[in-house]
Amino acid sequence: MKDETNIRDESHIAIIGNSPDFVDAGQMTDRCDWVTRFNNTAGFMDVSGTAISELVLVSRGGQATEWLADPEFTNRPAVRKAALITLVFPPSSDPGDECGALELTSLLEGIGKRVRYIEQSVHDQARQELEALGAPPDAALSSGFVYAFETLLNRPEDAPPVIVAGFSFEGWDGHAWGAEKRWFEDMQKSGRLDIRGL
Repeated sequence: MKDETNIRDESHIAIIGNSPDFVDAGQMTDRCDWVTRFNNTAGFMDVSGTAISELVLVSRGGQATEWLADPEFTNRPAVRKAALITLVFPPSSDPGDECGALELTSLLEGIGKRVRYIEQSVHDQARQELEALGAPPDAALSSGFVYAFETLLNRPEDAPPVIVAGFSFEGWDGHAWGAEKRWFEDMQKSGRLDIRGL
């Protein structure tokens, strides 16, 4: 695997979601230069391969609280193997955000991990683009969408398409799944994404 500083310019990047229907067994993911996975990494070390370069974690709400309360969280294979941890939300002092970004950063840096945040400005740009596709203004942006949006925002337009797999575009009804799916489809049509199983 290459160093994370070159992630936006790598030839072979894979963004792997947590859909239980995605079966790869390492055929594609383990050959990529950079593999990103999310949260509890369904299928990792099993049906979706063993490669991981970057782990993206939601840093607000109940899931972040659950991880912080779990004494075995930092011993998870995905946490141990990832070269880079990306927190979806930057730190926030608003109690309503239930933000665990600072605590997660301290915990993860304590075991030698590099940690970064997706900046609020990226969230704002991503929301504008999603609203243009019909998403309501109060829809929550999914981690997969925000991360994919940021990846393309920082990646040269003439770079090879980013592989995306394991995205089902369904789940919690607070997300605008229809609009997010349209964005991914648009990016595939433009040649910037290579979506497997859409």
